Amino acid sequence: MHILHLNSSLDPAAGGPSIVLARMAAEQRRRGLDVTIITADAPGKLGAVIGTLQELGITVHETGPATGPLAKAPHAMSTLRRVLGTQRPDVAHLHGMWLHLLHWGSAELRRHRTPYIWRPCGMLDPWSLGQGRLKKKLFWMARGARDVNGAAALHFTTATEQRLVGPLRLRPRGYVIANGLDWEEFDPPPEKGAFRAAQGFGAEPVVLFLSRLHHKKGLDLLLPAFAQGAPAEARLALAGPGESGYVAELRERANALGIGERTVFVGQLDGAARLQAMVDADVFVLPSYQENFGVVVAEAAGVGAPILISDQVNLCDALLAARAGRVTPCTVDAVAAGLREILADPSAARAMGDRAKAWAAASFPWTKVADQIDAMYQDVVGAQARAESPVLPQPRG
Repeated sequence: MHILHLNSSLDPAAGGPSIVLARMAAEQRRRGLDVTIITADAPGKLGAVIGTLQELGITVHETGPATGPLAKAPHAMSTLRRVLGTQRPDVAHLHGMWLHLLHWGSAELRRHRTPYIWRPCGMLDPWSLGQGRLKKKLFWMARGARDVNGAAALHFTTATEQRLVGPLRLRPRGYVIANGLDWEEFDPPPEKGAFRAAQGFGAEPVVLFLSRLHHKKGLDLLLPAFAQGAPAEARLALAGPGESGYVAELRERANALGIGERTVFVGQLDGAARLQAMVDADVFVLPSYQENFGVVVAEAAGVGAPILISDQVNLCDALLAARAGRVTPCTVDAVAAGLREILADPSAARAMGDRAKAWAAASFPWTKVADQIDAMYQDVVGAQARAESPVLPQPRG
């Protein structure tokens, strides 16, 4: 089977959808599928990421640089037409929303009668639709609804995401399939101590935030919550990329709260470094205002870190069901209380981390997730074949 993926970027700094796509494609190639990816990245921008995928035999077309509000890439459509005309992929998998490559690309897929699956990545959640509401509403009415409803299936990563899009009354069948983890990174887990040594930390409690430094992530809650709920010797590590202006605001806010000297801006962590940070954390926290899945939450669970997330992270219901972490509303007092509770009882925190690791091992290895994605592809391709098969007249008598 030949799979075609469309996504705006493979840059890890762009967030979870890009990271997940690279890992998904790698697992599919390891299973012997033919995999092609078209992105709006500028050629040569992501040498290491692209090189790793190409070494696996994955074809990657970088059609950027992308410009404008819909990230229009100059060579995206010509590349897509060439791939559809010469390679005839069996199914396409679209990742994200509000992008030229996806919406105009879906029209090309319909013209070529290539079935496509749309993974909205949380961008149809009410919170996301509320950001730039008028523009998104107009675009949805003009073509967005037609493009998404033209899909053969919708790929949601949590049952919560599927429930939240209910008011849109989307027609395609929905599949709930989690994002996956490369489990060999977690078994065995990284040894403790490397992150603490690199940051100059001792045995003091470490509260770790590891994600993009962005308002959506609830950092305006975390800083005062840490000041209010963490012991005086605790350290707050903020790891992730962010725009310089926003990072400067966070530094000023930390200083104003009196926690500037206890707050460390680590920068982006990739590969083994991110797991080394998680395994050294006394609590991993993600108090987001909206989080479609939260790959970093699954990763923190994979190393057995105690977890504190907001009730707007769509994994929260599954986390609670597994007794694998603490979930709070998006308020300073609630996040502070969660930090205080976890840090006050190390024994209970370790037990929570053990349950988190068991939950991750049962739910997120790519070998398990990819089986479900393969079944979804087979459903979609089979339905397309049946729809295009000629209906032969039944013999009489």
